[in-house]
Amino acid sequence: MTAEFEPFVQIAGLIHALTNLADNLGQTTQEWMEQLQKGLYEQSREFATALAEHEKGQAEAFTILGQGGWVGMEWHFTESQARSALEICRSKGDTAMNDAMAKYFNANECILLSEMTEAWSRIPYLRDRQAIITDALSAHREGRFTLTVPSLLPLVEGLSVEIVGNPVPNENAVKVVARDWKQREAEIWAQVFADVIENVVYKRCDFRNVPASYLNRHGILHGGIPDYATGANSVRVFLLIDAIARLWVGKHSSPTQ
Repeated sequence: MTAEFEPFVQIAGLIHALTNLADNLGQTTQEWMEQLQKGLYEQSREFATALAEHEKGQAEAFTILGQGGWVGMEWHFTESQARSALEICRSKGDTAMNDAMAKYFNANECILLSEMTEAWSRIPYLRDRQAIITDALSAHREGRFTLTVPSLLPLVEGLSVEIVGNPVPNENAVKVVARDWKQREAEIWAQVFADVIENVVYKRCDFRNVPASYLNRHGILHGGIPDYATGANSVRVFLLIDAIARLWVGKHSSPTQ
């Protein structure tokens, strides 16, 4: 090879090397993108599976609490606490879970119930009935549940009427509130609340022939249930009013109101 052609040979070699490099880079980039997409797909599947398990566990925990008549726990319990209640129910049974729930709200001289009822004072309907609420809380602290349950249950209905406005004649205002929330809220606790209202507290039954449920409003206020006066039932009624109170606040803080 003559010297005058050597620069051209070097340039040709450089071009060939750059071409090979570009081909290799293109192949490497394509492989990297394929691996990245595969990794992202696998991670998304793992995330979706974990999310589904999380939602399943959450739904199960709140469903079990609802079956025990404990409504509004999304405002009072963390998810971890809800799962703890579920574990107690699984390992020790319904009674142990209900006892644990009552103990939780009765701790420290019922401080949680006290804070709860103090917050109700922002609602005119409940503020006008503060004497009833104060006496009921005092009776609860003293263990006189024969006084707390029947004195507080009517407030559930009265406050629900405040939310509904002018209910249809013969239509239960509490059921209307529960059904409306269930339609608006996709979360499990709205479903749980509606189930407790429909199938426990306001379930229609002839308690002369069929025993009413443990917290049936008709059975209690019409003398059909003699053993309603338990600490758990008393807490349940406080929580029931609190759930309705929060729905009242939500309605009146809405921009459409």
